[in-house]
This record gives sequence, structure tokens and C-alpha cells, in this order.
Amino acid sequence: MTEENYSNFWLVFVNLKAKEGINFIDLIDIEDIPENMKYKGAWANIIVKSKNIREALDIVPLGLDELDFEVIFIDKIENIGSLVEYEEITEEVRAEVDWLSESEFIFKISDKLFPYK
Repeated sequence: MTEENYSNFWLVFVNLKAKEGINFIDLIDIEDIPENMKYKGAWANIIVKSKNIREALDIVPLGLDELDFEVIFIDKIENIGSLVEYEEITEEVRAEVDWLSESEFIFKISDKLFPYK
């Protein structure tokens, strides 16, 4: 994919939690979690395919809702085209963007969730 095609992708850093009535532990895939462990939420990098920043910001809560999460707040959003141009993106994230560009999806949690107590 050429660098200019990356301009239709956004990297969004989100603080999220489980929807009301949902156990957070049931939503995440972490091995060897003690049964009494309670997480309040998690941080996540989310890749969004959209034409502009407004549309990307609208997609994030919708995508998380499908996964039984809700947004606490969005900390940061960056255009992936800019990150590629200034070499501020890892090859792993770039590969995830390439995968998303070839798919019918418009939303992907990048790497994993980072839960906190």
C-alpha cells in the first residue's frame, strides 16, 4: 500500500470499560488471571478505516459496542499516513493496517488490551 493510502486510517488511543452488566474478565483473553482479580477498564490502540477524523471518532464507540465495551474517553487520535511519513509506527501496526485495508472491516483493536485495576 502506498503512503498516501494510509491517510484513510486512524490510530485511536482509548480508555474503555465493559458495558453495564458485563464482567470485564469475560471480555479479555489473558491467561492465568486469578478468579478474584477485578479490572476497572483497559487502554487500547484501535485502528479505524475512515475518510476523515470525525467519521473515525464516530466509529470507535460503535465498534467497541459490538464487543461489549464502551468508551470512557478517547485520549489521542493520529492519522496513520502521518505516522508512516514520519516513521513513527511499528511494522507490526503497519501490517495490521495493511490487513484491515484488505478486509471488509473498518475497526480493529491493535495488538491487545492493556487492563488496569
